[in-house]
Amino acid sequence: MKVSWMKKTQGGLFLTLSLLVVFSFLLAACGPAATTEAPAPTQAVTRESPTEAADSTATEELMPLPPITILINESPWLAGFEALVNKYVEETGHQVNLNRTPFNGMLEKSRNSVQASESEFDILTLNEQWYMQFYADGLVTPIKEIDPNFELDPQIIEYEWATRWNPELGYSSQDGELYGLPINGNIMLFFYRKDLFEEQGLAAPQTWADVEASAQKLHSADMSGYVVRANPPNWEFQAFLASFGGSVIKLDEQTREWEVTFNSPEALEALNTWLKLGREYGPANYADNGQAEMIALMASEKVAQMVLVGAAAPDFDNPEKSTVVGKVGAVPVPGATIGSNATMSGIWVMGIPHNLPDERKEAALAFLTWALSKDAQLFYAQSGAIPVRQDVYEEMANDPTQGWWMKAMADSTPFIHAQPRLAETPQIIEVLDRRLKQALISEITPEQALLEAAREIHKILTDAGYQVKPLAD
Repeated sequence: MKVSWMKKTQGGLFLTLSLLVVFSFLLAACGPAATTEAPAPTQAVTRESPTEAADSTATEELMPLPPITILINESPWLAGFEALVNKYVEETGHQVNLNRTPFNGMLEKSRNSVQASESEFDILTLNEQWYMQFYADGLVTPIKEIDPNFELDPQIIEYEWATRWNPELGYSSQDGELYGLPINGNIMLFFYRKDLFEEQGLAAPQTWADVEASAQKLHSADMSGYVVRANPPNWEFQAFLASFGGSVIKLDEQTREWEVTFNSPEALEALNTWLKLGREYGPANYADNGQAEMIALMASEKVAQMVLVGAAAPDFDNPEKSTVVGKVGAVPVPGATIGSNATMSGIWVMGIPHNLPDERKEAALAFLTWALSKDAQLFYAQSGAIPVRQDVYEEMANDPTQGWWMKAMADSTPFIHAQPRLAETPQIIEVLDRRLKQALISEITPEQALLEAAREIHKILTDAGYQVKPLAD
């Protein structure tokens, strides 16, 4: 059984991270924006230590904290994060520099920083499909090693334990140690043309059967009833899969054996449902649409309903981009049955590199502690970013401009599912994307797609040294 990525050879380390660089841009929940790399320095003054920063009653003498540099990805939520940093600087006087980097350069910069004698960055922003590398190898510092008194506010959403790592299991789990703190809470929402649904007397869909019934009524030569995300398909399909009770892989925490479950009856039902919606009710180029194309279709009144990342919501109310301002609604992603809803996590966490002196680690944690407070997260949400606190979503649900989708985010929290979180995840995702696309364009049957994908994933895990159960026929 493999319990830590460190047990692999150094060559394995570089191979895996190289694969991550190749595949990571295909896996992002949010695409990158324009590329810049300019610092935003401010004047540093004094501030409490991380524990004191969270305790307004602290009376110990203030200690100076050094400036910090944050590696941050260019993305639709970057402007909101910059506003948050500016507010921190204004309130505390501390210096914060932002190293703004395109998505497909983030992993390489993060890797290089933790391999140096001392990291140039005080905080790394890690994608959901990367963070396990840094946790497992101890490349970011456990939070309680910096501040033994740190406690995560229960209102902070942990996205099925993306904040934690259990070295015994080699996986994220509820009882794992805190290694990272969430900063961008992207999950999926179900978007639909509220005005058209109301005209037809249709309720917001709760099940995939509801989605198909709505698609049948609204599909026309000028309007697609539904559109699937085909480039890449894995993220959306995983929500269908989870809602039918299926999964790609599964860990038996008692025996610590992995099982590849992608060729299950539940997976077949999910795949057939996804394919039918995409082929029968999608646009003519149903096999070609990615996130940007889907946003454009909804914004230009060409599609009635779809699953997309929650961060897309503001685009539909932007009159410079959209002709459907005020006409789009959002609810949690439907399920196979009412209550079996599933939304896939696609978040970012922030970690503090292991190769920093203590005073820089403390300065980094001071910022993160402040940034995750309720007041800061409210400001963050109002600035156009995606918060990570349940109480902020619930409060923002009443906001006159953003409430329509913030309420859907709040309602979706109980249905969050994690993507596979292994060092080999990029290889697994490549298999899913390739086989799902083959099924979508009818190059192979749904049954063939699931079986061949399961065989490939089983080989990936066994070759990597995991204890894996025999593959079911």
